[in-house]
Amino acid sequence: MGAEDTSRRRFLQASGSTLGVAWVALHWPQVVEAAAHAHEAATGSVDHTFKLLTASQARDVEAIASQIVPGGATPGAREAGVVYFVDHVHAGVYERNAAAFLAGLTAFHEDFARRHPGVGRFADADASTQIAYLKAVEGTPFFGQMRFLTVLGLLSLPSYGGNGNKVGWKIVGFVDRHLWEPPFGHYDADYPGFEPYAKQRQS
Repeated sequence: MGAEDTSRRRFLQASGSTLGVAWVALHWPQVVEAAAHAHEAATGSVDHTFKLLTASQARDVEAIASQIVPGGATPGAREAGVVYFVDHVHAGVYERNAAAFLAGLTAFHEDFARRHPGVGRFADADASTQIAYLKAVEGTPFFGQMRFLTVLGLLSLPSYGGNGNKVGWKIVGFVDRHLWEPPFGHYDADYPGFEPYAKQRQS
């Protein structure tokens, strides 16, 4: 694993443990419903028509999320379908915050256009310009919300959220197993009787 993937894994592990635990507890039914739609959209089983975001807004949201967790040696937020999670959350179960989210997105676009005249929208800029701008606004509430929603969409259950093809789990090294008994993971490597998971138990 390269340095970039290791850094990304540490970011998601830290974010997953510190971001929004209370928020998720308070809004779990809404999160489940929104994430289920996002997963279906990412896997192509439902219409990809956006419920709230315009096409240009969706491109910006996807571009922001893709810089928060970029693709590379492993897939990132774009491949996981996080943009559908963000859209559905604010179109339905979290609708009361939709106006504030759209206002933040509009302000984000207007500020970017003012700083980079002639470029167009954020999604049209090259990667270095996008990264530099996000660093400049990383302390804003809007970016904080985008960061939270990106991580939430990536680390939710695939059947619930934007964790398409278990991308988020692969990044953080989560082992998806149906049989739970010692040893549970790499941290139990020294457990007496440990066997690599590749060795399937004979029935």
